[in-house]
Amino acid sequence: MTTSRKRLNPEQRKQQLLDAAIIVFARRGIGRAAHADIAEETSVSVPTVFNYFKTREDLVDAVFTQVETFFIETAKEFHHAEGALDDPLKTIMDHSFNFLKMANDNPNVVKIWLEWGASVRDDSWPRFMDFQAKIIEIIAPTIQAGLDKGQMNSQLSAEELGQILLGQSHPVTLCSFAPNQPISDMVRFVQLGMFALLGIDQNKL
Repeated sequence: MTTSRKRLNPEQRKQQLLDAAIIVFARRGIGRAAHADIAEETSVSVPTVFNYFKTREDLVDAVFTQVETFFIETAKEFHHAEGALDDPLKTIMDHSFNFLKMANDNPNVVKIWLEWGASVRDDSWPRFMDFQAKIIEIIAPTIQAGLDKGQMNSQLSAEELGQILLGQSHPVTLCSFAPNQPISDMVRFVQLGMFALLGIDQNKL
């Protein structure tokens, strides 16, 4: 006896195709992923994919929007949480360590972010910089609170420190994909790097 496949409404179908696009883009790369790959991943026809994403530009835009939303909402979970500014150092540390967790829990989204951030291309780089600026805008008030409380010490502004911290997260997260990389080594690397950058006196912790 055969069972019929559940028919998806347009919104559900689009989300299914977008979820598949994240998998395909992570596997094949931003420049190589195509409508046909997504059709194969979801067992639908190529015209069906084109029905929801009319052009390749539309498809890339939708994938980038998913990546942006994921990282921005993650940042808000830490920095806009109740009490986040009461102990800004803990908030920043927790968010930084979470990049290691994201690489394990959401590797496809993270891989797209890593490739996007390493591709200085006219068609995608300006959007990536705008996206990063939105995250810096979220974390900068926390850094400023840490400076004001004396938890951190730097001649750089909160925005500048945020930019460097976010930049540091890129190679750290990339290292998370190294085979057999001990998580303890990664945590120590992140911790020592943050202490040095933010001028944190470990003896006061």
